[in-house]
Amino acid sequence: MKNILFIWTEGFDTPGPSNHLISSLIEDMLENEFKINLIQSRRNKGTDEIPNTLRDKKNLYVKSVERKVISKNSFVQRYLEEAQFAFRCFFKWRKMKDIDAVFVGSCPTVIFTILLLRLFMKKPILYSVQDLWPGSAVNSEVLSNSFIASIFYKLQKIAYKNSDVLTVISEDMKTKVMEQGVPKEKIYPIVNWFDDRSVHEVSWEENRFVKKYNLSRDKFYVQYAGTMGYVFDYKMVLEVAELLKEYKDIEFQMIGQGSQKDAFMKEKENRGINNILFYPLEPQEMVSDVYSTCSICMIPLKKGIIGNSVPSKAGLLMACNRTIVNSVDKDSDYYKMFFENDMGLSASNENPKGVADAILDLYNDNEMREQLAKNGHEFGKQYYSRSVNTKKFINLFEKMVKIERKKK
Repeated sequence: MKNILFIWTEGFDTPGPSNHLISSLIEDMLENEFKINLIQSRRNKGTDEIPNTLRDKKNLYVKSVERKVISKNSFVQRYLEEAQFAFRCFFKWRKMKDIDAVFVGSCPTVIFTILLLRLFMKKPILYSVQDLWPGSAVNSEVLSNSFIASIFYKLQKIAYKNSDVLTVISEDMKTKVMEQGVPKEKIYPIVNWFDDRSVHEVSWEENRFVKKYNLSRDKFYVQYAGTMGYVFDYKMVLEVAELLKEYKDIEFQMIGQGSQKDAFMKEKENRGINNILFYPLEPQEMVSDVYSTCSICMIPLKKGIIGNSVPSKAGLLMACNRTIVNSVDKDSDYYKMFFENDMGLSASNENPKGVADAILDLYNDNEMREQLAKNGHEFGKQYYSRSVNTKKFINLFEKMVKIERKKK
């Protein structure tokens, strides 16, 4: 039995884009004879601390650390509280015996967790990088102080150095990490996957989201469903929606929450744009229904973000047989991937008209839209599926455990 310590700064009680990734990874590792000790945060005492798919699983042991809910606008307070979480986790894992390797999820304070593990656990560490700190904050202009940013960059380099394995979620991110001095052989790209056991296209007649909001089948829905945070370019959505306002049957569905949603809604009202509708966040079990509702999906990212973070919804949309229109950096591998595999359209995030034209191309050509969706669906099964990508993690952990046990 291979014994893995999982340290997750978030927790299943908090809705987030990584929940399905962590739960499916743990489930597949348990099925492959791993023992999992999960330490996670817990902010909402009224919510179950593990999902149904993991409940009562043999060889899964969960410890939760109670945490405060702090506004995302209070950066210093959030950072300090998150750092305290790392030390409180230390008291949970320091007496654990027979741990073979450790999984650490990315967060701004990951340096504390990694150094504590290196000093006191002394087991191989896999650092799963979901977005690059502080790169994403710098490029989204959340962190504008260059001196403070330079300190965080230096701390991240220490975290990279003290990790045995780094997993990143794109080739663009691998390039960024290598630019910070991390050896190529230490970095393993593993994309954020969709669950090919449960995510699939849902017909209009059976779609729960359609029924919930009594949606019209006569509309052409351009959808964004996810976090409307600092990397989300809501200004691009406003510009594109305004360019397409004459098309009365084109409607922009904005589904979810995030720190920028209020500003987005306010500017939409101030500009008198009436073809954008907002919907609340839906629970995880509604993913297939939500994504199957749209005619196409729009993924708008601010300039410079794509190398520091990657939209996790791409694979989910491919699983639901939907065509994607990206608004991203033109020189990115992500942009080229869609072009080279003929599975969607991409336009520069500096060109609202280019994005609007891409949407119109799909609006006017149903055959092209269906073919791009079909190509994406086939690509997604080979590149973005759970069965392909959790196996990559399992292989890495098996290799790490084998090396560790040889030392004994």
